[in-house]
This record gives sequence, structure tokens and C-alpha cells, in this order.
Amino acid sequence: MLGAEGISLSFPTKDVFDDVTVGLDEGDRIGVVGRNGDGKSTLLRILAGRQQPDAGRVTVRGGTRIGMLDQADRLPDDETVHHAVVGDRAEHEWAGDAKVRDVVRGLLGDLPWDARIGELSGGQRRRVALAALLSREWDVVFLDEPTNHLDVEGVAWLAEHLKGRWSKNQGGLVVVTHDRWFLDEVSTDTWEVHDGVVEPFEGGYAAYVLQRVERDRMAAASEAKRQNLMRKELAWL
Repeated sequence: MLGAEGISLSFPTKDVFDDVTVGLDEGDRIGVVGRNGDGKSTLLRILAGRQQPDAGRVTVRGGTRIGMLDQADRLPDDETVHHAVVGDRAEHEWAGDAKVRDVVRGLLGDLPWDARIGELSGGQRRRVALAALLSREWDVVFLDEPTNHLDVEGVAWLAEHLKGRWSKNQGGLVVVTHDRWFLDEVSTDTWEVHDGVVEPFEGGYAAYVLQRVERDRMAAASEAKRQNLMRKELAWL
């Protein structure tokens, strides 16, 4: 559906990515993990076309519709909750759409439909922005910390919505979150962003942790063997 080839990006004080190549296929559900500041959000913005890299390119299959939830919403203060979520669609049109009704019920049940965005708290604005995104049709969805400001029921609802949003081998999802349970629920694969690279792992968060520990163990064993060999060489010299 889309791919990034040879992506490099540097800030004045840090190299963020160095020749990174990743791809998103139909049916992929990717959880992105890594330390704060290592480039998870930047990776999403580059893949979604919101930010240009210093080198490399992102190629998107023709006709692919891409939606993204940023960490900061872009909703106008004078817009109503109603207009932000369903736009100018007639009531009979959006009310007859089961997906839109489910989104409104799952995220906005406690909010006045005619409230102005500027009157809402930060958490409420965040939920409206998420509902506005999910009420529309997308082939690929990028979510940057979508579980922030959601209670336990809201997080569970969002996981179920994303699991049923597309058929098994259709659509694409890339999500950044610190919610380990959520990652395990929605992800089929994991990307770890660290030290300028994006390292792929199969499975959700639990599978990623097991693979990461095993890789670290093997790397430590290899390094111990190398150090032992060097000590023998030094003794011989």
C-alpha cells in the first residue's frame, strides 16, 4: 500500500533516521515502539506525507486514502462537535451508517452534539478528533497515541473497532502507543524505532519483548565469545 525507501532525517542536535526502508502491505497492523524522542511520531508523519525526509522517498499506491491522528488536534475552536465528526452530511445519512453510530456511541456519548470545540477540555477535544477520523473511510490509518484521554472502556472499544474496521487482508494500521495491552490486541507486527533505524518484529507487544530479549541474549553471548577470543590472542602475543 505504501513504502518508504532509504529515509534519512537529521535535526540540528540529532540524527533521527539513517537509510530506513519499511513497507505497509494490505492487512498489516503495525505497533510502533521505542524510547521517547527516538522518532516514532516523526516516522508516522513521514509515512503519512505530513513531513518530508532529508533523503529517500515515500511511495503510495494510487488511490490509497490515508488518515492520521496527530498528537495535537487541528480542529477549529468555533466548530461544533457535530460538524467536526459528520461534516455537512444530512442526519438521516450519517445516522443510517452503522459505523458512524458506533464511533459516536463509543467515543462521544457524554458530549453535547452542538458543543463548540473551543469549550471542550483537552481530553474531550482529543476524543472528537479521533471520532472525526474514524467516522470516515480510509485505506490506511496512522494513530499517534490514540489511547490518551480514553478510559478503560474507551480503550477496549477502540481496540474492537480497529480489529473489525477492515476485512482480514484489507486496510492498513500503524499505531504509536505506550498501552501494552492495546498493542497486543490490535498489532500483527511491531516496529521498534531506535538509534536511527526501524527494526521489525513479528507479532504484538508480548511477542516483540520475547524476541527482543532473545536477540539481546544472543548478542551478549556473541560479544562474550569475542572478548574471550581476544583475551586468548592477547595472551598469545
